[in-house]
Amino acid sequence: MHSIKKTAQPRKSTKKGFKTKEPYLFKTIDKTEVHILGTAHISKQSVDEVEKMIQDIKPDVICVELCESRMKSVEDPDYLKKLDIFKVFKERKMWLLLSSLILSSFQKKMGNQDIKPGDEMRKAISLGRSLRIPVVAVDREIQTTLKRSWGNVGFFSKMYLFSALLASLLVKEDVSDEKIEEMKSDDILKDLFTQIPKKYESVKNVIIDERDVYLAEKIRLSTLDKKVKKVVAVVGAGHLAGISRNIDLQNDLAPLDEVPQKKIWDSLSLAIYPIFFAGLIGYTTYSQGGEAGMDLVSKLIYIKGGLAALGALIAWAHPISILLAFITAPIGTFLPIFKAGWVSALSESYLRKPLVEDFERIAEDSESLSGFWKNRVIHIFLVFFLPQFGSTIGTFLVAGKGLKNLF
Repeated sequence: MHSIKKTAQPRKSTKKGFKTKEPYLFKTIDKTEVHILGTAHISKQSVDEVEKMIQDIKPDVICVELCESRMKSVEDPDYLKKLDIFKVFKERKMWLLLSSLILSSFQKKMGNQDIKPGDEMRKAISLGRSLRIPVVAVDREIQTTLKRSWGNVGFFSKMYLFSALLASLLVKEDVSDEKIEEMKSDDILKDLFTQIPKKYESVKNVIIDERDVYLAEKIRLSTLDKKVKKVVAVVGAGHLAGISRNIDLQNDLAPLDEVPQKKIWDSLSLAIYPIFFAGLIGYTTYSQGGEAGMDLVSKLIYIKGGLAALGALIAWAHPISILLAFITAPIGTFLPIFKAGWVSALSESYLRKPLVEDFERIAEDSESLSGFWKNRVIHIFLVFFLPQFGSTIGTFLVAGKGLKNLF
């Protein structure tokens, strides 16, 4: 027996059900009651309903739509103070951090000063701790989800999706309380993904469908302990229908935790630029003499390095970061592991470490041009993108000049 309430109308209390204004799924699994509350992550009503449900039902286990790492950060008020952004860039996890920051900032813009994104999860966790009820993180690790979604699309698709994410960061969104409540409708949330072109269906599958299966299975696993008679799960309303379809099944989660391996082409593509420019310089030297070959090398250094340094300068990077961008850009032509943007951002994250308030003000600072340069977190990503963009432009300019001289 299970049912989903999609409207905001309160349902009547029953012997096994629960009276709530939120989207709600009730299920019995081997005599264990499972109460799943659908929420909007920026809704005060959702926070209140979470508290009411836990206090009324008195569950043996509380499940939350968080992964282990996100639950630790939600529980730790000082996690931003402990975040080492230098280590993030050193381990090349900047794309994962940037994606998480953009999504978090977008949610924060849609909320208000009283409610922070994920407050309903914080409420569930804090009540669980105070009442000594086990709290279980039932979502897949955020890094796995992002890697699987990025791994399923090509370079240009990545750029399209990233630009869409970036656009959401730049736009200020004023959303009324009524609109927030409407967002709890399963159909409205699914409509967001119907606007994505068909070729990006794999991304929607990873972010929504796979996680529906993952959440359903982890919630089901929480009922296997015979001592557990009641379970309360707090999830985003958009997952309710998918959980309903999968919670009766036993799903193998191992394939959903796999991270895509690098393809042979990914490794071969790293060798294209070095081989091309080595061949271009070699052939120019052979056909036009050593002076022409050295001239091409000089152009590679001054044009590519100069544009990378210019990008760092526009980003108002530290002088050392600007110098490193200039040095690294031409070197990266032959050693692709060294990228001007990555090295300059690594330098910047070490020399100008972000403060806690920089993380907290990303949503507000991203709304103005001055905020982009003032906020140290956004600033570091500018120091990552602009030198890399300049270096890429320089690559094409030098290649064009070299080929033009040959023909």
